Amino acid sequence: MLLQACGDLNSSWENDGGGYIKYQIGDSKTYTLELGEDDVELPNTRRHYFFFQTRIEKSDRKDAFAAMVYDPSLGDNPVVEGYSWARIEGSPKGIVYGDESVIRFDQKDDSTWTADLDLYVQDCRSGICSDSLPRIHVTGRFRYWIPADER
Repeated sequence: MLLQACGDLNSSWENDGGGYIKYQIGDSKTYTLELGEDDVELPNTRRHYFFFQTRIEKSDRKDAFAAMVYDPSLGDNPVVEGYSWARIEGSPKGIVYGDESVIRFDQKDDSTWTADLDLYVQDCRSGICSDSLPRIHVTGRFRYWIPADER
C-alpha cells in the first residue's frame, strides 16, 4: 500500500505535462479548461507551429477551443484561421478569425509556455454559424508545462 501511495508523489502537471486555459467570453465570469499533455503541440525540429485543442467533455459549459500559430515568438502572434475554431456552449465549430485574433506569448522555454489569448470567434450559438452576428470576444490566459522527459 505504501508503494502505491508514493507512486503518485512525482505525478503532477510540472512532471507529466499539461496545463490550463483560464478564459472569459465577453464580460462573463472566468472559466478554466485543463490541458493534458496530448492537447498541445509545440514547435520542434519537424514542425514549426504551436497548436492547442481543448476537449469539450472537460467543460461543464460545453466550451472547446483550438488555435494555431506559425513560428511562435514572444509577443503577438496571429492565429491561423484555417486551424483555429471555438465551440461555445456546445455550438457547432465557429471560426476564430485570423485577422483579429492573437496569442501573445510572454514565456516559451524548455519547461513552460504562457500566453494571453485575444480571440474573436464566429457566433454559432443558435446552431447556425453566421457572419452577420457580432463576433464573440474570448480573452484568457494559457499556461502549459512540458513533460519532464521531453525537456
